[in-house]
Amino acid sequence: MADSTQIPVSTVYRMLTSLVSSGFAQKTSTKHYGAGPIAVQLSERYRDTTLTTGSVTPYLRQLAQDSGEFVAFMVAHGTEAVCVEAVDSRHMLRCCYTVGASQPLLRGATATALLSRMPRDSRHRVFDHYRVSDETRTAIEQACTQAVADGYAVSYGELDAGIWGVSAPVVDGAGGLSGVVTLMAPAERSAYRSSQLIRLVRRTADFLSGGIQ
Repeated sequence: MADSTQIPVSTVYRMLTSLVSSGFAQKTSTKHYGAGPIAVQLSERYRDTTLTTGSVTPYLRQLAQDSGEFVAFMVAHGTEAVCVEAVDSRHMLRCCYTVGASQPLLRGATATALLSRMPRDSRHRVFDHYRVSDETRTAIEQACTQAVADGYAVSYGELDAGIWGVSAPVVDGAGGLSGVVTLMAPAERSAYRSSQLIRLVRRTADFLSGGIQ
């Protein structure tokens, strides 16, 4: 942490001590640090008020039932996409992504859908953070332009081999980006019904966009 932030080790330890004493972090038996009980409590409050009250969870459950595949609600946080709600597939062979897990805002349908609705300056800050080459920046910008035109983004094997994904943006009443609805499935199941899955995801995102104010 000290290396990443360029903060002196002694200062990092003082910060961690304060976080532990306040309950936001805790020291494990292996002498590592992890989320504390207050962090978990805040996470549950976020999910209860923002997701359940905002009708995100019921729509995700319906999408998972209609598609039979894994679905999630992802939001942009800094330079990462974070999973804040997920519903598992009913199939034995399935994708798995846990609530709280994150991924860089660089590859995959989720990243493209989120980046495509972010201001250009915000995208550039992400590129700078990951030291993205000019060639890759151009490719991502082109993918974002296509995602805006289509209303969704798709990917295949960009994060995990053999996995197909589709994401569609959810916007609030003021037109701001709230997050994206993402569906992931093994390519062997999505190949013959990709159009149907895209339609289901877009419909869910449209419903949520109308309900999140």
